[in-house]
Amino acid sequence: MGYLLAITRVLVLVPTYICFGLIGFALFFICCLSKENYYRTVVVFSRLWAQCSCLLFNIKVKIDHESIVAPGSLIIANHVGAPDIFVMGSCFPSFFVSKAEVRRWAFVGWLTQLGATIFVDRNQRQQVRLTVGQIQCRLKAKCSVILFPEAQATDGKDILPFKSSHFEAAIQTGKPVVPVVVYYHDNRKPSVACWYNTNFLTHLFRLLKQQQLDVTVQILPSLQGETDRRILANKCYDIMRNAHLTLAKQTEY
Repeated sequence: MGYLLAITRVLVLVPTYICFGLIGFALFFICCLSKENYYRTVVVFSRLWAQCSCLLFNIKVKIDHESIVAPGSLIIANHVGAPDIFVMGSCFPSFFVSKAEVRRWAFVGWLTQLGATIFVDRNQRQQVRLTVGQIQCRLKAKCSVILFPEAQATDGKDILPFKSSHFEAAIQTGKPVVPVVVYYHDNRKPSVACWYNTNFLTHLFRLLKQQQLDVTVQILPSLQGETDRRILANKCYDIMRNAHLTLAKQTEY
């Protein structure tokens, strides 16, 4: 059953993603004269792509609101695996910050570039200022940006300490930072959503075979006005870790 489901999903996903890729390619030329119009149009189609992905992977998203996300917010979330992209992208019209090597992946890299993803090479410290500048540009255009400040996928059992560099973009623009906790409920330890200590193809194949994946997205109160990026990052970490532990305890009972 799992293998048949995986094959069926691939047969639907490939043409669907090609269609979205062609739309992204067309938008690049149609909106090239106005960067802000391009950004705002891309986030609409990126969200639609993420919602289609959730539908095809049968990912059921439950959103728990504690605050409203204003356009132009820096949204930060814990990172478990590839489904985070679909889940977060379906909830928020926004851009992603991703590691640079994703740009070189076959097909996936093409889609992420058409989605105007902000790529960062964490091995090159001099690139941090450039990345912060790119994030600032999107925030000023009233487009939200999603950042995974752990800077790696985890096993989902806990949240790792945050890298603080990119929080500077929110400080410089005076935009709110919105902490978001993503928690999967598939009763596996680690979750099937986890991309940790395994290669991407194995991770993807497990997702394709999974009949349904339930996830809670908890939107926590935003933070604004902090002037030190390290303090801001630590505040977000403490808030999100406490919320994550609470969700984990609720799931156990």
